[in-house]
Amino acid sequence: YTWLRSLMKKYVDFWKITEDSLDFAMNVHKIDIKFKNQLLNLYKKLNAYPELSNCLKYLRDKKIKTCILSNGSPALLNQLVDHAKVKNLFDDILSVDEIKVYKPDPKVYEMVTKRYKCIPDEVCFMSSNTWDVVGGGVYGFNTCWVDRFEKEFDKLDYQPNKIIKDLSELSKLF
Repeated sequence: YTWLRSLMKKYVDFWKITEDSLDFAMNVHKIDIKFKNQLLNLYKKLNAYPELSNCLKYLRDKKIKTCILSNGSPALLNQLVDHAKVKNLFDDILSVDEIKVYKPDPKVYEMVTKRYKCIPDEVCFMSSNTWDVVGGGVYGFNTCWVDRFEKEFDKLDYQPNKIIKDLSELSKLF
C-alpha cells in the first residue's frame, strides 16, 4: 500500500495503511473483525531485537550519530522506542510524515542528508529490508543489510556494501 500510495501521490499516515492492510488480510482470510484492535495493539508493542540496546550504546560511545528513518508515523515510532526503552539512545527519529511520501522514494533518504547537513557517502544506512537497502544505496548511502534469516538479496542491480547477521556484528564495521 505504501508504494502504491506514493506512486499515486495519495499519502495517508502509516497507521492508516496498517489498519487498511489488516482489514484486507482479515477479510481475505475470514478472520473475525473483533480481533482487529487486539492485533493493532500488539503492533504497537513489538519487541526490539535483544542486541539493539548494546549496539546503540556502542555507537554512542564511538560518537557515531544514530537515527531512525521510517515509513512509520511519529506517534507509532515514539511508542515503539519507548516500549523498547531505547529512545534516549537515538539522536533522532525521522518519519516520512514530514514529506508525505514513502520509501524507497529518494526524497525520504534525502531527509537524512538535509537534517545532518552531510553528503550521502557519509551515511551508513542499515536495514533488514532489501528494498530499503537498495533505496538507500541508489540514493548514495553506504549500506549495510542486516540479514538475520540468511535470505537472498533482491535482484535490483544493487548489492549492499556490507552484510551482517545481526547488530552485534556492527563492532566489525566501526
